[in-house]
Amino acid sequence: MVVYCAHNCSTEFKTDVKELECGAGQIVCLECDGSGRCLFPPEMVGGELACVDCKGTGRQLVSI
Repeated sequence: MVVYCAHNCSTEFKTDVKELECGAGQIVCLECDGSGRCLFPPEMVGGELACVDCKGTGRQLVSI
């Protein structure tokens, strides 16, 4: 599956999608690449934080 992301939806990201059979699919988080951790350096945010986009799960939902 190709996901169009970024501010203007002009960046293509090719990823595998797990179909959930309800019109939705699950992909790895585009922000943290599936790690579940915030990518900012710990000294900037005061320690390890969960990714804001996926809430630390490492996965995101997309409509298919």
